[in-house]
Amino acid sequence: MDIQFVKPDITEAEIEAVIKVLRSGWLTTGPVTKQFEREFASYLGTPRAACMSSQTIGAEFILRMLGVGEGDEVILPAYTYSASCSVVYHVGATPVLIDSHVDCPEMDYDAMEAAITERTKVIIPVDIGGVVCDYDR
Repeated sequence: MDIQFVKPDITEAEIEAVIKVLRSGWLTTGPVTKQFEREFASYLGTPRAACMSSQTIGAEFILRMLGVGEGDEVILPAYTYSASCSVVYHVGATPVLIDSHVDCPEMDYDAMEAAITERTKVIIPVDIGGVVCDYDR
């Protein structure tokens, strides 16, 4: 199987914006982050939004907010970054890994459905290499 990855589309304006933030000395809690949080919250129609330092801490934060813990199962694709699975262990739950489709990197949705049990608390889909999961399914 030949799985193609997509080259990221990064503009010069985006590069300059990153350089500006780096030169400001504020990487995580500075004015650009605070402005983004305000605009993102407004976009979502919620009073607040909080940026996290990584997807890993964000995923763990969400699992903890959902009450995921010991005795719970979390379904996720086998083809993913290790952090996707490690956060499940961090909260004390059991990861249930689902193989990919034969012809693309998405998890096999039929296998995912078959893996759902009464202990399944969360399904974590992962977009891989520019291939977006079928979230409606």
